Order: sequence, then C-alpha cells, then structure tokens
Amino acid sequence: MPRHWRWLVPMTALIACVLPRAGASAVPQARPDLSIPPAEDQIDRAAHVATAEALVDRKEHNRERARARAAQAHEADGVVATAVAQIGDGYAWGGSGPAAFDCSGLTAFAYARAGLQLPHNSQGLMAAGRPVDRGDIRPGDLVFFSTAGPGASHVGIATGSTTVVSATNSGVMEHSTTDAYWGGHYVGARRVL
Repeated sequence: MPRHWRWLVPMTALIACVLPRAGASAVPQARPDLSIPPAEDQIDRAAHVATAEALVDRKEHNRERARARAAQAHEADGVVATAVAQIGDGYAWGGSGPAAFDCSGLTAFAYARAGLQLPHNSQGLMAAGRPVDRGDIRPGDLVFFSTAGPGASHVGIATGSTTVVSATNSGVMEHSTTDAYWGGHYVGARRVL
C-alpha cells in the first residue's frame, strides 16, 4: 500500500463511525406503534361480550333449575302429605282409596293428587321415572320391595331417606326401609317427579 493511503484507512473508519449510514438518521426515531390493530381490538371486545353473555346465561339457567327443583320438591311434599294423610286407612287388595288401599293404589292415589297418573301395579311403577341410588332417596321417590318372590311386588312413597308410607296387609303405615324385614326385601327406588 502506498504511503499516502495509510491515512485513508483510519480516516475511512472514523467517517464510518461518525456519519450516518444509508437509511439511518441522526434524528431520534419515534417508537413504533405497538397498539392492538382495530380488527384485533374488535375481536377482543367481542370475546369479552360473549363471555359476559355466557355468564349471564349460565346464571339464568341455574336460576331456572333451582326453580324447577323447588317446584318438584313442592310437588313431592304434596305427594308425601297426601300419603301421610292416609296413615291408618285399611288395606284392600286392588284398593285405590279413599278408605282402603293396596300399595300401588296408595301410590297412584297420592300422585294423582299432584296431577301425575301412574300405573296401579308395582311392576308398572318400577318402569316409571328414573332409577335412584339407595343413598340418594328423597321424599316423594318410589321405593320398591320384593315381598312375594323375585321382582318388585310392593311399593311405598319415601317420606325420608330411610322411611316410606305404604299400604301393607296391616293397613297404611309409615315404616323403615332399613329394618330387618323391609331392608332385606329392598329392590330399588325410582324418581318420577
């Protein structure tokens, strides 16, 4: 390299450091706009609105379910009250009241007062409604027993989780579902309300 070019190399490096590069400016740059574009903002707002609407819908659905449960409980209370009012009435095979009942006749009578028509036989009642676990029995449920061979041959109306009102050979009475006799003959339970 010729001697007079030696000063060019340091000078070129110095100029490159001091002068702005192509496309660069010494003026301070404004920060880029990082705000959410309008379309994304609208989508975000729509998502918030949809979430709020879903929460309101869920709350209303829960209120409706609570009202329905309260209505069912009220109907079940009416069925139980009707059955309990018959305690002390006599037993008559095929009887459907109001002075004497058989087990399915008492059940059909009590539910008819609540506006629900049920069959007048244990097997037909066993097909009604939906099954209920023994630990989930509540007032108004139908509780079935096998007192005359296999299958449901006797039915009562639950007054609590372990008691029913039914028309037995001794008449209409409230009894336990867990004692030695009835507990040993328990078949199942159904909820029709």
